[in-house]
Amino acid sequence: MKLAFLFGSNIFISPSNIISYVDNDQTNIFLKIKSIFLKNREESALTIDTDLKDIEGRGLKIHNNEIVTSFGYKVSKTPDRILAKGMDNSTVFDIQQLDEESAMNLEHSIKAELKTHEPDAVLRIRGDFMMGKMHFAVDNDKLFIGRDYFTSSAISADNGLKFTPSGFSIA
Repeated sequence: MKLAFLFGSNIFISPSNIISYVDNDQTNIFLKIKSIFLKNREESALTIDTDLKDIEGRGLKIHNNEIVTSFGYKVSKTPDRILAKGMDNSTVFDIQQLDEESAMNLEHSIKAELKTHEPDAVLRIRGDFMMGKMHFAVDNDKLFIGRDYFTSSAISADNGLKFTPSGFSIA
């Protein structure tokens, strides 16, 4: 399954269903896509596993879209989206599978990558969360990793997407 992960205006296209990160020289899984939403298929849904913390260190663990660990998060689910809001109603984690029309309304460089690589799904990720000790803040335009930010990147990986303290690594 080839997936496109959209963080702000940055698109990462990967044949892997896993996003990982490095913390203390150890690679950890941040997000695993178990299935994608298929239009016109009964009981089809975007299904994920994730293990993250908010900026206060409160954990959220989801397995097969079911909450395993939560510290007051409000989690809502639809067939194409999982949204976790904090106690103050701020978005901690939001993953949404874009429909084809929404994906084709993205900026030109992203559309070009999508047409070239033809991923099975485009997954928009937003929120304010931690991957290990790395702080991620993602809105519709920018991806902040700590004090660094990225915008309008279009990158294709041969293996997977891995975030590191110095940014990201594609293999």
